[in-house]
Amino acid sequence: MTRTEAIATINAQLACFDDERIMTVAEIVQDMSVPVAVPLRLSAEELAGIEQSKEDFKAGRTYSVDEARAISDAFLLSLKTKYPAAP
Repeated sequence: MTRTEAIATINAQLACFDDERIMTVAEIVQDMSVPVAVPLRLSAEELAGIEQSKEDFKAGRTYSVDEARAISDAFLLSLKTKYPAAP
């Protein structure tokens, strides 16, 4: 669905809503327009990491879900081995 189609669908449905529903939709839209997150302040190293990841994606240097899971599992196992008393 395109933006134009979405707006048309919303407008078409609004005509069928009673006043209470219209007010609810208005409140939802107002709530959505309020910024909810504080802008992140990233270090130069973090920003460089983000740029590197963008380049990796463009170049196809990514892991499948199974590959990522295997890497994560191996890392967690190494931590459990290193710190056997940890919960």
